Amino acid sequence: MPSYRVVLTVGRVHPGGNAQAVLPAAAGAVAELAVVEAKSVGVRQGKAEATVRFEASDDEIAKQIAPVAAEAAWQHAEVVATALRRQQGTRWPLVA
Repeated sequence: MPSYRVVLTVGRVHPGGNAQAVLPAAAGAVAELAVVEAKSVGVRQGKAEATVRFEASDDEIAKQIAPVAAEAAWQHAEVVATALRRQQGTRWPLVA
């Protein structure tokens, strides 16, 4: 089964939100729909990113899962960008 990554670029934490809850919220939402393989946080070009890696049978299913992760993360912080990537060997190109 193909592996996908939803990468959420995170902005400001909402008033009353919890920055440390962004990744668990996103991963928990994805886990309700698919097998979560990994999750991580990082900084890329000075911006915070939350990444959830999951399995999906095809691109169409993965495209339905990615916004669920963003919506769950949005409960705690602004999500300024969402990118969906599919594993191809050692590369992770964007899903069109």
